[in-house]
Amino acid sequence: MTPQELSRISNGFYPEYRSFALTLTRDEDRAADLLQEAIYLILKHHERYTNGTNLRAWVKTIIRNLYISNYRRGKRRQTLTENRPPAEGWMTNKVTDNPAEANLNAEGIMEFVDELPERFRRSFLLHYQGIKYEDIANITGVPVGTAKSRVFTAKKMLKEKLGPIFRK
Repeated sequence: MTPQELSRISNGFYPEYRSFALTLTRDEDRAADLLQEAIYLILKHHERYTNGTNLRAWVKTIIRNLYISNYRRGKRRQTLTENRPPAEGWMTNKVTDNPAEANLNAEGIMEFVDELPERFRRSFLLHYQGIKYEDIANITGVPVGTAKSRVFTAKKMLKEKLGPIFRK
């Protein structure tokens, strides 16, 4: 049966399905959500329906199974949240200042990068752009180990220069 035929036939039973979903959920919005999800599954798996069998029972089984799955999923979530209550103050409106953000911006960092010796700066900037160490080595004309060492040294030098700013 094609999805169009299935949809056409089952539309006649829609009030019955809606009533069934409402009986299960006892809530209009949840029943509408359940029906929408069930219709999606019915259309997605329409090839599993066997012609000549009870279409209404097949659809109601899908609705019931979907309700049970959602119920169990909700229970698991509830158990997880009961076992681990939220940390104190996680929803406060209090904003903490970040001293590094207040004292430094992208231009300031680039000034420190510009102060690096040329061989370290070039390797660092290539690495920062996402270029692999092998390619950095080819571009700069040095062995791969030297390229890695230069990037490492540049990072170390930047940490030393930026360290006092982050400690303020």
